[in-house]
Amino acid sequence: MKRFILVALILLGALNSYCQKYEWSVSYSPLSPYGVEKMIDGKVPGQSKYFVLGAINADYYSYLNDWLKLGVNVMYDRAHVEGVANIGYWYNYGQNEFEYSATKSVLVFSPQIDFEYLRHPKFRMSSGLAVGYAIQQMSNNEQMNRESIDDWVTFHLNLISFRWGQKYGLTGSFGAGYKGVLSLGYFVRF
Repeated sequence: MKRFILVALILLGALNSYCQKYEWSVSYSPLSPYGVEKMIDGKVPGQSKYFVLGAINADYYSYLNDWLKLGVNVMYDRAHVEGVANIGYWYNYGQNEFEYSATKSVLVFSPQIDFEYLRHPKFRMSSGLAVGYAIQQMSNNEQMNRESIDDWVTFHLNLISFRWGQKYGLTGSFGAGYKGVLSLGYFVRF
């Protein structure tokens, strides 16, 4: 983890010294991987609460030339579930109910590259790819008291994104991966 952060900081420093134009953006996607998981799994019997925060993305880009930009992304998402579980429901024996509470959150650090194929002073469209490092923390409370931390390499394929505005404005994207399916946000270019 420390090596990955060090490499990301060195990459960011190299980008700052090489490039002349920078871009910051913040976006939100309610259709994050946890949100899609909630839609597919649905509610199980006894579940009283299922909250998904959604993917919150912070992006930094530096332009290498007029069409190509490199950057860094940080994403955070969280899900929380509460309810009453029945062991008999899962293992087909007797009534053994207990209350449970489970939380999972993920943090992703990722270098990324975007190619702008439509450049107008006030409207730009691009596609890109991000490959990064994810850390997920899961905890179960009450009777199933457990905690675990997992890490893995993850990706996001940005199929189409737009920037509407010259120095600042609206940004949005449609893609597949850890950033979510659809996202909207705000950008500042300097």
